[in-house]
Amino acid sequence: MAVHELTRTECWDLLDRVSLGRLLYTSAGLPLAQPVRFVVRNKVIMVSLDQGTATKLLPAGFEFVALQADDFVDGGQMGYSVTVYGRAQVISHQRRGIAEAAGLPGYEGKAVYACVAPTRLSGSRLDLRT
Repeated sequence: MAVHELTRTECWDLLDRVSLGRLLYTSAGLPLAQPVRFVVRNKVIMVSLDQGTATKLLPAGFEFVALQADDFVDGGQMGYSVTVYGRAQVISHQRRGIAEAAGLPGYEGKAVYACVAPTRLSGSRLDLRT
């Protein structure tokens, strides 16, 4: 088994090709992970949240979060994982159309869309064949 660090370009490539990840945040002092759909536009990550998650995550309008995304190839013998750190901020009503046009789920019109502007990006490739 070998682990290799990904370049920034490889990290962005993975984020561009997958659409499901985990948004990591804290609530009441506890770490939480929420599965989310996301898209990348101009190196900003947009996520779709249901109202309950958004209420816990974004009480003051923005919060420091992490987003993790993974991809597996070669029958699961090789995996890629990327972690993005940044601040999450609710997307304004005027910009909701961008998130909706990007294909993010709308939760029957009740979605809260947020963007994460990365402050740190890292990733690794795990090769189980070696």
